[in-house]
Amino acid sequence: MPIMSVVIPEISIDTFDWFYNDESLARHSLIFRALILVLSVRLTKASYSEATEEAVLFALQYAKDKGLCKAEDVVAALHKVGSASVIKLLTVK
Repeated sequence: MPIMSVVIPEISIDTFDWFYNDESLARHSLIFRALILVLSVRLTKASYSEATEEAVLFALQYAKDKGLCKAEDVVAALHKVGSASVIKLLTVK
């Protein structure tokens, strides 16, 4: 069973310098053999729940495109809601 990790870039501003701080997270994820690392586009949604939904849909589409899952498969999406960890079981469309 393949496991995907979707990293969403977070660009921060420190005075006049811009820096990208998720490279180390992406690199550390590469140490696990079965983990498929995916770098997502930066999300532009207003709320955290909208951004999470967008990231999950992006990951599902990527997995379908790569042949990791197909329509009617059930996948588990793990993410955070506030300080709670959530597991959602989703059917691929």
